[in-house]
Amino acid sequence: MSFPHDDTAWAETAQFLRGRLAPADRVVAPDPFRWAIPRAEPFTAAAGRAPADFAWVVAHKGELDRIPRAFLDDLARSAVPVFANPVFVVFAPAASPELPDLTETDHVRAFEVNRQALPPEPEPAPEPAPMVAEALAPRPLPTPIPPAPPRPPRTPPRRSEVPPRPWLLPGGTPGPAREAAFQAELDRLVAEYLGEARADAVMDIACGAGRLGGLLPGAARITGIDLSQAALDAAAIRHGGDPRFDFARMDAARLSFPDASFDTALLLDSLEMLADPAAALAEAARVLAQGGRLMLSAMNRDSLALRARRRLGAEVAPLGFTLAEVTGMLRAAGLVVTRSDGCFLSAGWSLPGAAPGLAALEEDPEFIEAARRLGRRAGPEDSLAFVLLARKG
Repeated sequence: MSFPHDDTAWAETAQFLRGRLAPADRVVAPDPFRWAIPRAEPFTAAAGRAPADFAWVVAHKGELDRIPRAFLDDLARSAVPVFANPVFVVFAPAASPELPDLTETDHVRAFEVNRQALPPEPEPAPEPAPMVAEALAPRPLPTPIPPAPPRPPRTPPRRSEVPPRPWLLPGGTPGPAREAAFQAELDRLVAEYLGEARADAVMDIACGAGRLGGLLPGAARITGIDLSQAALDAAAIRHGGDPRFDFARMDAARLSFPDASFDTALLLDSLEMLADPAAALAEAARVLAQGGRLMLSAMNRDSLALRARRRLGAEVAPLGFTLAEVTGMLRAAGLVVTRSDGCFLSAGWSLPGAAPGLAALEEDPEFIEAARRLGRRAGPEDSLAFVLLARKG
């Protein structure tokens, strides 16, 4: 299950956490949050633990039965609700001037009503009766079952390489032709920005199944990192015959590489998914050699389409970044932007209610190509997404 970015309650909860997570914070939350907050742990991690072991606990008011009962009851007694909306309540160990106690709000009262309405936990199964002496008498051994023939090796499941881009069509999901065109545009920009990356040591941050590494045929070494072991396994299979590739499970905000380990870094289609984007960019800068390059892409929270929707009073999920925010984070990390481009723009996406009527055109090659050209011409300030190249030093 992916994260429902287009659902306001889910999106604003993830945005609340992203704006407050410290590098050492532990988060326990419903499973889909791992797609938006990569360090989020499922509620199975809360079994046998106390709420104080976590900096943030995200409770879905309609799924309280999925939280270990002892942990849930302790949460209501000892933690403080600091964020709430119709679906979620976020708890922290203590309130603060920036995070007031919301216990007396309607959303938190609804949480408490739902908690108290949970049915009692089933009684534990009784211990088996002790064996009587007759039961201890030796019994004849059963006839051994012949071993099953070995199964053929299983082909690993293919991980989807289509990143969620709900902002391309408000209220919907981009179709395969437009999504393929968006990826092709990123690939085109990789070639324009980095060439073959000849003799470079390259780091692919949030590498997924390793698609991007194949776009740099001249690289001497390509190291992919990701928090998803399944993605890393797929990447290792994909590039298993090429000794230039290696992959590691690692948090982008806490890289284990020494300073100046890489010449080039990629961070495409993933900035919105990172728990601490500023820390990840600072870490990328640290492991880049002097003069090293970082190429990244991000959803434009201030695109023409989203500005128009806000102006018309339509609801807009608080996702993505402005160009100023990302360039500011890069500058703070010691990286200077040397090139920027817009990626895709369609006037129809900016009009509330127009998307369904234009759906037939969204997969039309002529209009897809027009949206691509418009994005380039509009530039990073107005396009739906932007791509940047920055250098260290």
